[in-house]
Amino acid sequence: MMGLPGSVQDFMYLLSKLGQRNRLLSEKAIEYFWTSMLLKKLSQNVRFSDVFWRFVFFGKSGQERADLMESAISELIVEHPEFSFMDFKGELSAAFKEDSLLFHRTCACADGMIDELSVRDIDLLTDPLYRGMFTIAIDSNLLYSDMIVPMEILEMMVDLLEIEPGMTVYDPAFGYGRAFYTIFKREGFDYTSFAGLEIDPRKWRLTKIILSLFGIDVSKLVRGDSLMKPSKETLYVEERYDRVIIEPPTGERMVLQELKTDFFLRNILDISSGLISQWDFITHGMRSMKDDGKLVTLITRGALREGNKEIIDNDWLEAVVQLPLGAVHGGNDDCCLMVLNKAKPAIRKGQVFMAVSKSDGREPFCFEVREENLLLDSVMRNFKDWKGESGVCALLPIGTIKQSGYSLVPADYPIIPVEIDQLPEDYETFLTSPTVELGSIGEFFESNRVRNSWRADLLEDNEADGKRYDGKVYKYPRLEVDDNGIVQFSSLEEYEGDLAKAAEKALLRKNDIIFNKRNDISTVGLVADIPSDASILPSGNLIVFRVAGEYDPIKVFDILRGDYGQFLVREATNNLFMEFLPLRIIQALRLPVEAIRAQRSDESGSPNKEVSTGEGSDSDV
Repeated sequence: MMGLPGSVQDFMYLLSKLGQRNRLLSEKAIEYFWTSMLLKKLSQNVRFSDVFWRFVFFGKSGQERADLMESAISELIVEHPEFSFMDFKGELSAAFKEDSLLFHRTCACADGMIDELSVRDIDLLTDPLYRGMFTIAIDSNLLYSDMIVPMEILEMMVDLLEIEPGMTVYDPAFGYGRAFYTIFKREGFDYTSFAGLEIDPRKWRLTKIILSLFGIDVSKLVRGDSLMKPSKETLYVEERYDRVIIEPPTGERMVLQELKTDFFLRNILDISSGLISQWDFITHGMRSMKDDGKLVTLITRGALREGNKEIIDNDWLEAVVQLPLGAVHGGNDDCCLMVLNKAKPAIRKGQVFMAVSKSDGREPFCFEVREENLLLDSVMRNFKDWKGESGVCALLPIGTIKQSGYSLVPADYPIIPVEIDQLPEDYETFLTSPTVELGSIGEFFESNRVRNSWRADLLEDNEADGKRYDGKVYKYPRLEVDDNGIVQFSSLEEYEGDLAKAAEKALLRKNDIIFNKRNDISTVGLVADIPSDASILPSGNLIVFRVAGEYDPIKVFDILRGDYGQFLVREATNNLFMEFLPLRIIQALRLPVEAIRAQRSDESGSPNKEVSTGEGSDSDV
């Protein structure tokens, strides 16, 4: 026992080197380690003595030990069918036929470590070995996992579940079973009933081996696909659970899921409507909940934007917590935690708890940084107390979400104050206000697009019909603003090309809002005054937004230039490959209606403008 810490370090060092050369062999070495641990524990139990007295593999190593382990497992399954998940079908022994000295050294190191352990040692060390070695193996890519969810996030998910002892818990894609482990290790949850499905045979087998070491009943952890017909129909058709916890497959793992089911083939043959998504798993999870059940799932913001009217209309959505960028590794999108509750307490009915993260992603998120942990602690504390905190979280009325196009993304709501020194009453007004996309309250122009369409008009000899634009035109090459964000026209260049008469509507006007498409995408400018003798055409590096209808362009500009607007731009562009601001992203930004509405006629004495309900255009037609 004295040498165990060093042995663990030696094993992890060899394992990491093996993983760099051959990840498949590193996975087999990890399976070998945990299988050997479980066999050592079972061999000391009198219940299984009739099997293990015939196979003395401890003290041996390499091919000989692997062969004996396979034989012992075969006999164990015959006498005790509940261990049939350990059937390697010769894979364990076959791994030692690989021409890899490093694999043999890694397994020999594991043998030496395990042979020194007593049953009591195994019981004491399984938890720290799991948290240390197994978690590091996933985080270091020694085991396949497309989305690496830190234990701190899993702890948050379990807290949000508000699970009680004696409840049943279901995971439709349990992966390596870390959610089950997180629940089981909490005081009072030793006898929680776990059920779940996992399509990957290696993950399914390894998870059942490890959880068996903890003493968890793994009989309801079935190999199967939750989106198709699983191995045991009762898990899918009859069983309903108190709590459901989900880490839906994403990215590369989703493609593997499609290949292992007939979804992929169905899509090729045009039999189904499309490939599986995170919402397919979540919908399955909702069907698996009891009438008073609760579900917590990890979901990417991209999938969250797809929305789901059912969970709003039924008042099942309880919370959406945006995680800091980088808190979950892997994938190409930042993540949120979503909570569904079919039996929301009376105090929570009609409201949704939403929390945002102001992490800008310039520094990797780290749970060891106290300030970042304090933010997440504050979110969880406010959820339990069911209250909001300006700039962190808020309680949004269901009606506001419906009027805002059923958007489920926290960043789409003004949880961060939209104005500097915002009054509490204004904060509440804006927070409960419906939000609208910029694309629905005005018109967008990209001159490089519209110039192409004008050239097409000119080629049709439209000049004879008087459709050529007459007048001197200047090109505005780059956005320059003063300290107040007002556009400066110090770098105008004379435009030499031909323009159709249609060009007139795209020439800059007073109160136009200008965005940079490249480089400094955070800069926003407002056109205040245009020289009387100048017609100005923006360059192709700029996007021009012209507010219409009942909305005030000055208010829109002030918000876009302020902390809230800059937060929206950062959130929308966090995952872009390079610093580039596509038009579609600007059009999708949402602002609260009450914060941008122009003064009404009875307030200002001026007539009301017509409300614009049409979709914004990029003038590409």
